[in-house]
Order: sequence, then structure tokens, then C-alpha cells
Amino acid sequence: MRRSALRWLHWVMLGALAGLLALYLWYAAEHVRLLLAFPFPLDYGEGPLLAQVSRLAGGEPIWRLYADPAQAPFLIVNYPPLYLLLSAGMSWLTGAPLAAGRLVALFGALASAAALAALIGKRGAWLALFWLAVPVVREWMPLMRVDLLGVALGLWAVWVAGHERLPPIWRGALAGLLAVGCLLTKPSLIAGPLAAGVLLLAGWIQLRSHPEAHARRALLAFLATAALAGGGVVAGLAWVTQGWFLLHVVAANANRWELALAVEFWRQQLALRWPLLLTALIGTVVAWRAGQRVALIPALAYLLAGTLGAIGVGKVGAYANYFFEWYAGLIWLTGIGWRTLAGAPRSHWPSAAALAGLSTLLIASLLYYPPLWDANRLRPAGLIEPSPPRMVVGQYGVWADAQREAAVLAALARVDASLAAEAQAAGPVIFTDLPGLASGAGVTARIPVFEFRQLLDQGLADQTAILRELANGELPLVLLDYLGNWLTPEMIAIIRHRYAQDGSLGVIDRYRPVATGPAQPPLQPVATGGVQLAGVQLAPPLGAAYEPGQLIALSLQWQRIAPQPAEGLTVVVRVLFAGDRVAAHSELPLLYGALPPARWPTAAPIEHMQPIALPLELLPGTYQLAVGLRDRAGNDLIAPQPVATLAVEGQGGAFFAETGYFVPARLLQTWAELGAVERAGWPLTPAVPFGWGWLQCFERVCLETHGSAIHLRPLGRELYLAETNRSAHCADGTSADTLCPGYAVPAELLTSLGQPLSGDILRNGWIVQWTDYARLERSADGATFGLGRLGDETLRLPPGVRYRWPGGEIGGEGG
Repeated sequence: MRRSALRWLHWVMLGALAGLLALYLWYAAEHVRLLLAFPFPLDYGEGPLLAQVSRLAGGEPIWRLYADPAQAPFLIVNYPPLYLLLSAGMSWLTGAPLAAGRLVALFGALASAAALAALIGKRGAWLALFWLAVPVVREWMPLMRVDLLGVALGLWAVWVAGHERLPPIWRGALAGLLAVGCLLTKPSLIAGPLAAGVLLLAGWIQLRSHPEAHARRALLAFLATAALAGGGVVAGLAWVTQGWFLLHVVAANANRWELALAVEFWRQQLALRWPLLLTALIGTVVAWRAGQRVALIPALAYLLAGTLGAIGVGKVGAYANYFFEWYAGLIWLTGIGWRTLAGAPRSHWPSAAALAGLSTLLIASLLYYPPLWDANRLRPAGLIEPSPPRMVVGQYGVWADAQREAAVLAALARVDASLAAEAQAAGPVIFTDLPGLASGAGVTARIPVFEFRQLLDQGLADQTAILRELANGELPLVLLDYLGNWLTPEMIAIIRHRYAQDGSLGVIDRYRPVATGPAQPPLQPVATGGVQLAGVQLAPPLGAAYEPGQLIALSLQWQRIAPQPAEGLTVVVRVLFAGDRVAAHSELPLLYGALPPARWPTAAPIEHMQPIALPLELLPGTYQLAVGLRDRAGNDLIAPQPVATLAVEGQGGAFFAETGYFVPARLLQTWAELGAVERAGWPLTPAVPFGWGWLQCFERVCLETHGSAIHLRPLGRELYLAETNRSAHCADGTSADTLCPGYAVPAELLTSLGQPLSGDILRNGWIVQWTDYARLERSADGATFGLGRLGDETLRLPPGVRYRWPGGEIGGEGG
């Protein structure tokens, strides 16, 4: 009776386990389906790989990728060439490098599961499906990343090494080639090559009950193949690239290791998958006591190497993919234990009890999962900052997560398509902290910021050229997740002063160079400390003259004239009247302290932008702009000298003390016609000149000029791209071709709303409707009505942070 009850319990638990596993496999399949249809890079690492594979697919030789990263196309290639070559070859079939790279990764995930099944054996092979239920495997298998291909090659190297039906030399050579392929995909994936070598070594020193007669030949063939093939490829690439290959693959991956980062990753993984660790321990004990010690040797070696590799997750920039081999080892050992128990006689009741226990632990390992897609933000959360783990079934289980993923990807596709169009219009080279934004648009990212920062911190890269290009506004578009994100303090300082935010799309901020106007020679020479003022640039005013209270975009072109110019210089700018009387005064470190004159080129000027605000009480007339230099101690090296004149005339602009910004007369008139504070709100930015015109944003709108015309920026249309909730009907079921009923819109505001873009949508507890220029919001009972703060939302400023130009605070901000 006891045996019968245990067998019944075993089958019940096995059925529940099969159901959970099937649910996870459906979830993984849905994730793959959605990602393979998503046309843009999603993960950070997809961006650099897409750029590299695209160049290979375009006919560029592999050795040219591993070139000086300071030269165009500015690539830093973290990995050896195998994955890149396979993806480029696959792209000839798919016609799309991104899809090709994702298919290679998917093949790697499935091939890894197949290898685990082959290593476990028939009675437990089905447990290899747990590999596809591991959260990070599910997340990465449709992404253009190298890791899963490497894991598959390493696991198959172990299987071949233990496949005794092959002739020993062929077995060792083939296992060696697969091990080399693993390391030439990602050198840190050592578990497979090490386990294959240990397996062959074990056969040679006769740890088997029936030693293989030619085990020595297999081991020597394995070692010789690995040494000759792997060493030959590395040496050849190092030689043909004049040593740059090693900088890309070795130095660019030598990130610092942080204990706290490693501990946090391990805590996250163990909190979710500790039952799988117990099943691996149980499987090891069961197999050891059953005399299956030879089968345990490669699996334990693999798990040990995988654990060492997973400790490397503390490397800055690492992710949960460092646990791939660790998870594969746990599943392998669990399968060996299951296989051993399943092969015991049916009458052996402890085996049935142990199988029921294993099933229970495996169910526990699947009950909770980390949601991959954030429920409130547009960005995917991923496993590095997961939402709180929740039950796999229920109202907020994997079904809801899959629906959320579809909505997020649809919104990201709309946003990325718009960003790609802007990048293509601005290109061919842009600056971004997410290289996928550039590679997805088919343009060049000036640097892959994370990889570049690792080289820079090791003294293996120089940012002088990039800083000079940013200072001169040569990069026409900057797309940032947030102003930080591995950018150096010097890059941030220059972007803050030379570039201004031109709104955002989705979770990406757009920055463009502030317009400077034509260069003119200074009225009087300014030269001291080894530098001289070569030119003065003033953005033209919005009207016939500059207004009192207006912020003037002044740019000064400096040139180095001495081999060793002075350091720590400060630029002094003054607005003078009546000879030498000072109306306004401004001081700023030369080039914001980001690029000392000793690092400037001697032939070309470099721009230093130093806007200055005219006092509100300034009387109409002609004023002089004077420029001088001070040394580190605050002493004048040269007193401010007149360099340009400007005409000032009051035209009706106004300063708003509520937010501290001046609105020029032309924009103020449009602001008033819109409905002033009630419709537009208070100003949140100064009036900023860009190459395309002027921009000033208020709480609910942004005004922009194009020639003599002033327009409302279609913020509703832009921000609606990122709206994950979509509706084509009003709450009463009518079509949303006009404003839905229930919104108490004053008649004077109707003309500034534009055409409806959506029906009623439930958003953050409010019922909203999007239009071209606004978002109407009402409470569920209709008692409260308002307009969304779209001007504020397009700036995406963290609480307490002002608009960053001309140099706002950035400390502690995030995207």
C-alpha cells in the first residue's frame, strides 16, 4: 500500500511539474516570437554586435573589425570572431543581420538543451527542458548575444569527449574543435572545455571500471587540436591586426570586479532557484551512492567551472548571463540523479519517494519568476532590476507578462522607428549611450560608451578627439538614456554646456548643438596664457534686437598658440555700457574644465560656449561684450576686452519669477493667445536656439519657431508613440474621431488640442484621450478635468532638476 501511494504521489507531482514546465515553454516560445519580429536592437549588447555583423555582411574582412577603435567606424569588438562570422553568414539567408544574430543565439539555446538531454541520457533527458525555463536563458535566447552559442559548443564538446564509439583521435580532435569554438565565441566560457578535458583525462588515468584502451590518444588529440587551432587563430588575428585584436578581446573586457555587485546577483539567483540547487545536490548523492561516479566527474567539473565563471558576475557591466554554465551544471546533475532513480526497480520504494521529492523541489523552483517587463515604465525591467518575483500562474502570472511584453515592444517599435528616422537625418555619425539606437538606424555611434569607458579607465583610450568634436558641436545629434550611463564627467560637462535637450521620444532624450551664429573676429585681441580668442559667435535674436532679460547664446572660438599653455584658466564675460560700466558678468572655466588647452590641436579653433543673461532693467541701446581670462588663483591675466557689440531693445518679453525663465516677446504673444497659464503653463526652459529654429517648453506645451512662423510642437503625437495602452473607441463605444464625451474642455482651448489620436484610455487612475497637441484627463466620475503636463513630460527631468542648459544640475539623476 505504501509503495502504491508513493507511486501515485509521484505521478501526481510529475503531472503538476509537466504542466508548469509546459507553461514556461509556452512563455519562452511567445517571447521568442515577439523578439524575432522586433526590428530594432533591444538589449545594450545587441547594438555593437549588430554594427559589427552588418559590416561583415557588407563585405568587410574580419580582421578589419579588430582595428584601432579611435578610427572610424569606432568599433570595440569584445568577442572573438566565431559568432560574428556565423551571424554574417546567416544574414545572407535572412537579409537582416539583426534577425540572423538572433537566430544564431536561438539555435545556441536549443542546441544547449539538446546537449544536456544527450549528456543526461534517455530516462532523464526531458529535464533538459528546464534549461529553457531558466529566466535569463528565456530572456537572452532570442537576443543577438554570443553566450548561448558558446554554451552549446562547450556542452557538445563534453558529449563528444565521452562518445566512445568514435575513434579516439577523431573523438579528441572533434571535442577539441568544439572546445575551441566555445572559447572563440566567448573566452570566459570555460566550463565545457574544462569538463571535456577532465573527462578525457579521467579515461587516461583509468578511473573507469573498464578503461578505454586508447584514451591517451583521445586526450592528446584534444589538447593538440585545442592548442593548434585556438592558438593559431588567436596568433593569426593578433598578427594581421597588428596587436589590436588582443586589445579588443582581452583589454576591453578587463573590467574591475566588485564584491557587492556579485553578492547582489547571487542573492537574486539563489532566492529564485535554490530548489534547483538542492535537486542537483540530491542527484549527486544518489548517483554517487549508486556507483555512477564516472558519470559525475565531467558534470561536477562543469559545475565547478561554471560556479567560478558565475563569480565573475561581479565584473562591472556584467549580467545574469554569467550564470548560464552554472544553471546547465545544476540541470545536468539533477538529470543524472533522476536517471539513476528512474532506473531502479519498481518495487524499490525509496526511489519512488526520492522521485516525488525531486518533483516537489522542481515544482518549487518554477512557482515564482521575475517579471521581465516592467508594469509601469516603458523600458523592460530585465533581471538586473526585476519587479518583485510573483507566482507563475494567476492574475499577474506569465500570461499577463506576455501581454505586457507585446504592448511594450509595440510601443518601443514605434519610438525606435521615429528615432531611427531622426538619426538617419542627422547622421552619418551620432553620439549615444545606447549603440543600438545608431546601429538600428544604420548610422555610426561615435563610441560604444561602456566599452570605451573600460579602455579609457585602463589608460588604453583617449577621449580628446571626442571631447573636441562635442565642444565644436560637430556631432549633430546626441541620444541618451540618461546623462550619465558610463559617460565621463568631461563628456557630461561639455554636453551640458554645448548641447541642449530637444525633447525626448519614449525613454530617450534628444540633445542637439545650440546654434551659435556666424563667426566674426573679435573687436580687440584677447591673447594670454598660451591661448588666443580667434572668433566670436552670437546666436541671432528672435526679433530685431536682443531683449532685456534674454539669455544670449555666446560662443567663443579659442586657439592654442603655445606648446605649454596655462592650466586652470577661467573665461570672464561682461556686458559693458558707457565705456567700462558692467551691466552683466559671467565666469566659467575654460572649456568647462573638461579639456585643458595643452590637449587642444594647434591648428584648429575649439569652441567654448558661455551664455549670458541680460539684466531685466537694461535700457535700450548698444552694448559691448567683453572677454577676459583669469588664472587659477583668480588673478586677471588679461582684463575683459570688447569683442562684439549687441543691440538691446525692449519688445514686450516677460520674466517669470515662478520658474525663473524669460519668455521673448514673439513666443510670449503665442503663449498668451493659447490661453497663457491655463493652457500652456509656466515656462520650464529658456528660449533655446537650435539649427532648425528656437524652442521653449512650458508645463503643457512646447513652442518652436520655423522661419517667421511659431508652432505648437505636436507633443501629443510624439508622446503617444510610447503609450502602451491603445484604444480606438470612447468609453461609450463610439468611434474616437472627435473628442470623447465627458471632458469639460473650455471652448477657448479647443482649437489648440488638434485631432484625436486615441479613444478613452485608463492611465494611472485617470481616463485620458490623446490628441495631436495634448492629453485630456478626467476622473472616473467626471468631476475633475485637466490637461496632461506634456511639456514637462517631454523633458523627462528628475524631481528637483532644472533644464540642463546652460549647465543645470545632474547629480543623482536617472532615466
